[in-house]
Amino acid sequence: MGFGTFTVIRKSDNSKIGTCGLYDREGLEGVDLGFAFLPEFEKNGYAFEAANMIVNVAFEKLNIKSIKAVTTKNNISSQKLLENLKFTKNGTTILNNDINEMLLYIKTRKT
Repeated sequence: MGFGTFTVIRKSDNSKIGTCGLYDREGLEGVDLGFAFLPEFEKNGYAFEAANMIVNVAFEKLNIKSIKAVTTKNNISSQKLLENLKFTKNGTTILNNDINEMLLYIKTRKT
């Protein structure tokens, strides 16, 4: 199943501020939530709003049962965001062609 990335656009001025979407990432089994925002738009709640919407669509419209997310061990902001989205830390993983161990998070749809 293929997924993609959405460009996140700020409503107030139509600025392109980041991306958020679902991925079928090589080296990670299942659906993966990914997001990236320009530095000047970080820590303003935009990532939470976009990622929360993507997660809700995945569960409610696409009938996805669980979503994974990965982040580096030093990316505290992404870790906090995933925890605020009610993802649970579930160990670590190493993605294909990477030498860095990543933190693995999972969120399962409530039935």
